[in-house]
Amino acid sequence: MSWTIRRMNAGDIDRVVSLAIAIPEAPQWSREDYERCCIPDKVSPLRRVGFVAETSGRLLGFSAGKLVAGICELESIAVVPETRGQGMGRALLEALIGWARVNGANRMELEVRASNSRAIKLYEQSGLRPEGLRPAYYHSPQEDALLMGMSCDVGGKLS
Repeated sequence: MSWTIRRMNAGDIDRVVSLAIAIPEAPQWSREDYERCCIPDKVSPLRRVGFVAETSGRLLGFSAGKLVAGICELESIAVVPETRGQGMGRALLEALIGWARVNGANRMELEVRASNSRAIKLYEQSGLRPEGLRPAYYHSPQEDALLMGMSCDVGGKLS
C-alpha cells in the first residue's frame, strides 16, 4: 500500500478526531487541541505541528508534537491497526523529527505506556532511549509512563 505524509491542516481535523476515538491508546484530545497543530509556524515560545498519513483521501494515521524552549515533544502518534508494521509510524515520527530540526530543537522527548512494546521498539529504532518512569501517569487503565528522549549533536542532527 502506498501512502503519503503531509502537514495536518484544518480540513483534516474531523478525520483525525474520529481516528483518535477509534484507537483507544491514542490521546483523546478535543477538536481545539488538534486545531492548534494546524496554526502556521511562527516565532513564539510554543509551537505545535501535526502530520497525517493518507492514501486516496483515506486517513491512515497522524502525529502531533510541540516545540518549547528547544525541546520537541511527541504528544501523539496513531496508525490504523490494519496498516501497522508498514513503516507509517516511523514516517510520521520522522516527519516530526525533521520539523523539530528545522525549527531549532536540541532535544526530542516523549512518554509512552510502559506496556506498549511495539511503540517503544519504534522509538528505540529511531534513536530515543528510556530515561525514566512516571508512575501511574496513564488512566483507563492506570499505568506507568516510560519517559524517552534523545539529544541533538553538534551538527544539529537528532541522535
